[in-house]
Amino acid sequence: MQWDIALELGENTVRLATRENGLAFSAPSLGALRGDRLVAIGEDAQEMQGRAPAGVRVARPLENGRVCEPKLAAQWLTRLLEPFTSGAKLSRPSVVFVDNGFMSRSEKEMLVNTALELGAGECGLLSSDIAAAAGAGMDIRRGEGFALADIGAGRMSVTLISYGRIARARRVPFGMNRVDEDIARLVRARAALSIGPRTAEDVKLVLASALPAREVTCEATGLDMATGFPGAREINALLVREAVEPVVDALALAIQETVQDAPDELSADLLRTGVILTGGGALLSGLDKALSDRCGLGCHIPETPGLCTGKGMARILQDPVLSDMAVRRPGF
Repeated sequence: MQWDIALELGENTVRLATRENGLAFSAPSLGALRGDRLVAIGEDAQEMQGRAPAGVRVARPLENGRVCEPKLAAQWLTRLLEPFTSGAKLSRPSVVFVDNGFMSRSEKEMLVNTALELGAGECGLLSSDIAAAAGAGMDIRRGEGFALADIGAGRMSVTLISYGRIARARRVPFGMNRVDEDIARLVRARAALSIGPRTAEDVKLVLASALPAREVTCEATGLDMATGFPGAREINALLVREAVEPVVDALALAIQETVQDAPDELSADLLRTGVILTGGGALLSGLDKALSDRCGLGCHIPETPGLCTGKGMARILQDPVLSDMAVRRPGF
């Protein structure tokens, strides 16, 4: 069967791909809520992050891979599916949901039932790791095994893939957002400066590295805890390194445990194929070298690793052989 639409409801990003047009939509998954009422969504909500007026909170539909805001998730599905179910050419499109491996059965059932109520004809599930591997250009149909480490905002996973199936997997229930949170916590504790999530992310992008910290700094602005007024501090890379280390340690351990648990033939394959790093976290400076040194396997970063899942969604929709291999129907 060929499917019409694929949806990824991610912690930081929502994506939609269609069989006809490939990856067609991508936006921040944030929503701004006043009570249960949606005030803004996507980029508009992102602009309000850290600046929202009283009574308005900016939320994500998922946290650490789990649905934490069911109503926001349902509102996103409505926004994404309405163009295809209200008088459009596809009256009852078939929909594939990307399954990140962390959502509970009831959470997946909620997403599927919401899509069916909105007018979807049939729903399937696609592993996010298989989609990322396909988007990284890997031939997921081959028997030779390879490892994939997908480093997302709210979760990380390490999988061994062979013949289009996941042979072994380890999942870490946090991701690069943990670095942002720890940067904000450390800046508050060490520099007496309260900074928002966007400032913490900016500091991460400038200073974060998986390799030993360099002697560099950047300026961060926020609320001076000593005076109660706006202030600025120079933040050094050593502080940011302290926030990065736990995430890199957890990822390296997950790779080591997954490889050690691999069947003998797959272990031999990994010496040749190594580990593919996907997800936006793969862009952390020096991550490939740090993981290669610690795990003893070559680590490879494809072009635009943050887009691998979205590109893989489109590739699988457009290839009926891959669709039959990778998409499964929900077994609720």
